Amino acid sequence: MTERRALAEVAAERTRQDAQWGGPAHDDRMSTDDFVRLITDYAGWARVKAREGSPVEARQRLVQVAALALAAVESLDRRAGHRVEAAPAPERPAASPAPRNESLRWE
Repeated sequence: MTERRALAEVAAERTRQDAQWGGPAHDDRMSTDDFVRLITDYAGWARVKAREGSPVEARQRLVQVAALALAAVESLDRRAGHRVEAAPAPERPAASPAPRNESLRWE
């Protein structure tokens, strides 16, 4: 699968969410905390589905997570009253093997 196709799926999911929930009018009533809670919930379901051996369902939940994250970013941008410039992408360090017994850390 290409990046372009995955992004198209996220865009289609955003369109579906907007149709279901009312688009920006709905999103802008939600706090950042509300979005984070939804994203966490859907990401948790993706983890459950992956552990159950359902990669297709896990993937669908992750597409929903990406669409919710995009909705949150768009809402923050609207609240700022203009398009917020994204921070430049960090330079990628030289590839090094990840520690084997290390779990993901968000700190």
